[in-house]
Amino acid sequence: MADLEVGKVLVVEGAEEVVLDNYDSNLATRRPRKVYSGMWGVPEIAAISASAMILLLAILVYVFVVVPSTREVAKNRSEADRLAAELISAQTKYGEITDTKTQVAKLLTSVSDFETRFLPAATNGRTSLYQRINGLISAYGLTNTTGPDYQPLEPAGQDDGNNKGEGERGRERFRSLFPGVYVTMTVEGSYQNLRRFIREIETGNEFVVVSSVELAPSDTEEKKVDPTKPPPSAEFQPAGDPRFGAAGNPGIVTQPAAGELTRKPQGKTHGEIVALRLEMAAYFRRPDFVPVATE
Repeated sequence: MADLEVGKVLVVEGAEEVVLDNYDSNLATRRPRKVYSGMWGVPEIAAISASAMILLLAILVYVFVVVPSTREVAKNRSEADRLAAELISAQTKYGEITDTKTQVAKLLTSVSDFETRFLPAATNGRTSLYQRINGLISAYGLTNTTGPDYQPLEPAGQDDGNNKGEGERGRERFRSLFPGVYVTMTVEGSYQNLRRFIREIETGNEFVVVSSVELAPSDTEEKKVDPTKPPPSAEFQPAGDPRFGAAGNPGIVTQPAAGELTRKPQGKTHGEIVALRLEMAAYFRRPDFVPVATE
């Protein structure tokens, strides 16, 4: 190590001179020079930059990875719930199915039981239906204005041809496995009796499907007084004293105006006549029906 050069330095302080011995002239060059640049030095700036990059990377990962994954999980969970509900429903409907042959036999037995218990024979069923409708019309004091009109309903497997009217095409939706008859009628009567009539139709022993019920004011109301005809004249009575008017002349009969004779209460009344248009379908057993023997 090189020897340090030591000399004397003369320092003037006011009027006095001070001589410093052993002063190192290279001391200023060997002392590290450090400039203070505030709180943001190179390490701090590097740390902040790295933190910002990490934060930006986390935001990008959340937006492009986490959010789509969350949506996909929610979608898959909803699909899993739907499939689970369908599985439960299928197990409820078809859980007892062991094989195709057993299920077909079960369905045939169910159809045979329904046909035996609820559907009458076609010949007896039609006659019973006609008699029941006519009996109910008579029992509730209804007036049969149109019908009953009976149109046959062939089983769905039979084709009647393509030349069908509008009414026949409208009845197509009521064709089923069983033959039947489509009934249309218009009856008139009080509202209360019409309700009882419909209830008796629906609760009878026949298998009946009521397809249309329409209520309308009756067209066959009592004839009104013709306003063009003069009102009936009163009997001749001697004239009284005009100074006392009708109250002072009991012999004078005052005739009501023509409008007062035809005036009737407004709105629905208890005995008002109402027209009911009813459409329904009744079903019977198949002609070649043979009950299925149960084991």
